[in-house]
Amino acid sequence: MSRGIKMRKAVGTHGTLHRVGDLQKRHDAQQTLPTLLCDGCNVPVRFVPEHSRPGVERAPPLLVPAYIALQKGTEHLPGCRYNAPGHLQVLLAGGADPEFLPTLDDGKHELRLLVLQQALKRGSAGPTLLPADAPPDGYLRTLTDLLTLQAMCEDDTLLAAQLSLRLGKKRVDWTNFVYRQDRYDAAWERLGSASSELPMALLGTVRSHRTPQPGDPHGVTFLNCAPKYQHTGVTDRRDFYEVSVGHPDAAWLKSFPVGAEIVMVGLWRQGRSSTTSRPHPTDPRRTITSVTHKLALRPLVAGQLALVE
Repeated sequence: MSRGIKMRKAVGTHGTLHRVGDLQKRHDAQQTLPTLLCDGCNVPVRFVPEHSRPGVERAPPLLVPAYIALQKGTEHLPGCRYNAPGHLQVLLAGGADPEFLPTLDDGKHELRLLVLQQALKRGSAGPTLLPADAPPDGYLRTLTDLLTLQAMCEDDTLLAAQLSLRLGKKRVDWTNFVYRQDRYDAAWERLGSASSELPMALLGTVRSHRTPQPGDPHGVTFLNCAPKYQHTGVTDRRDFYEVSVGHPDAAWLKSFPVGAEIVMVGLWRQGRSSTTSRPHPTDPRRTITSVTHKLALRPLVAGQLALVE
């Protein structure tokens, strides 16, 4: 089980606060890094610099942002805010709606996604977000709290060990519900095989905001996340999987700044794919074809988006 959270700051042995960005600069300059301790419980922690990890199948490597993690063989002390298992138990014991998050006979819990799906289907995204006490909001805040904790952990095992997922009569594997950037293609394919919009959670990094042009009758602003770029094995073809969240409330979407890690939960749909071609940059006899696949979300309540921090 994951024992710790990806931390953004720690303290040195003399009590100086060190943030991830400053540690990365020291690493890049090949300067000596300080000995680090958790700023919550003083156990030894380590700085993990920005690095690449292999992509899935033939996908290019993914850039993993820098973070601070536990030293090997150590754990955060009980009560520390970075103790992930302890935080999970607090969330599960927090009195969530038993219709949505019941306790099973074996003491574990089950997330019933049909309850969330039906609550979201009863509404539709309008010019303003529904009030905070709207029926789906409580379910979503519980879920995004859980998923934010998961996103901050060093691996994906924490929730699966304590929580099972169910959609109606069917059990849902966590890999068919939560999708990080390196699996956007799997999310797009899952939506393509479904007969209706599916409740899913996507984790992403905000890349840009696109505001509507003057006179646009829809007036929708889009929050766009960093896409997945994938080699296809076909010469001169590139596939992109883009994630966008659209809503008329521009101020709300822009409250998630560029570069922020976010959790996005809701009824996703498969957008239209588009194809563009351009000459090869060094060989005019060849043409580069780019195919862009869209994953789209139209939120109903503010609880569908959450910052990972």
